[in-house]
Amino acid sequence: MKIRVPEYYKDFACIGGSCIDTCCAGWEVDVDKKSSAYYKSVEGSFGDRLRSMLVDYPVEDRFILQEHGRCPFLNERNLCDIYTQLGEGKLCETCANFPRHITEFGSTREIGISLSCPVAVELIMKRTEPIHFTVSENDEPISGYNDIDARLYYSLCQARELAYTICQDRTLEIRRRAVLLLDFTDALQGKLKNRKTDKIIESYKDEAYRRNRIEKLENKYSGSKKTQDTLLKWLELYDSLEHIKPEWQGILDILTSYVKKGMPGVSGNAAIVNERDYEYEHLLVYYVYRYFLRAVLDGELTEKVKLASTALIMQELLGSAYCDKDGDFNFNTQITLMRIYSKETEHSEENLEVLYKNFKKNKAFSIKNYMGIILGSGLFV
Repeated sequence: MKIRVPEYYKDFACIGGSCIDTCCAGWEVDVDKKSSAYYKSVEGSFGDRLRSMLVDYPVEDRFILQEHGRCPFLNERNLCDIYTQLGEGKLCETCANFPRHITEFGSTREIGISLSCPVAVELIMKRTEPIHFTVSENDEPISGYNDIDARLYYSLCQARELAYTICQDRTLEIRRRAVLLLDFTDALQGKLKNRKTDKIIESYKDEAYRRNRIEKLENKYSGSKKTQDTLLKWLELYDSLEHIKPEWQGILDILTSYVKKGMPGVSGNAAIVNERDYEYEHLLVYYVYRYFLRAVLDGELTEKVKLASTALIMQELLGSAYCDKDGDFNFNTQITLMRIYSKETEHSEENLEVLYKNFKKNKAFSIKNYMGIILGSGLFV
């Protein structure tokens, strides 16, 4: 089995009970059937406690959450009773893996760490150099092949490498990289069905071609005047989603108020918010790594990149709104907002499903509107 990880992965270590945002509270804890069966077989008083907190579901079972959405086995020291009573090897798959995200494509397993983890988001965002990935190989047998189109998978692998190049081209401002990424993947989307992506990939490999595309996009969209209406529609959708952390509602209220006021001082705020533009580069690379290749499973590449682009725009908007509120926007505020946003969007299957549906069908999330916000709103320098 080939194992691909971002190079910072080796430096990640859970800090357990010292964590400011424990991953054992705030959302449902899914328990895989194998672990559930084991928990039901444990003897004694702890076995009785395990069985009393398990609820059967068709695919994966769940623990009954307690007050404030805490896992019933998260004790007062924010440590796991299952871990201390039964050992690390008896954690269910969800608890053993999180905050790692794992995706397998045939003989390749891709692993990363989620931005919703306080340790992970700081580890990723404090880097000033571009992110790269390492591939190793072990003797583990392949657990099973995905039912995927090998030719499409190969094309998407090539396209993702080029997407990294676009995201990490530091000769360009982040806004130009963002619109070029959207432009590239939107062009690819139209050719996925007939598997004719080679010409598009070759075209965008040419730096002169990419510069020409950027110039055309700026000429077309830099004068957009629909940012306020579009963002209010986005925020209305976010408000309708499942809320995982209570502070998310307050954050949405701050954003809505700021946009309704016409985003005062947005251009001046942008200079402060984008001072560390490598953070936004890392944000795009994170989403491209985690989601881009999943298009081989459903053919929906544009929605995967819209997920990345929406996260980028929302972080720029959050930065400007907090500059307006606090007069500053520092690193700690940035990673806190990134962490909360990730938890609210990436860790609810229901929320992701609603977002993907809107990316595809809601005109507020059209490519045209993305281009207009990035190039014409003043949020980006």
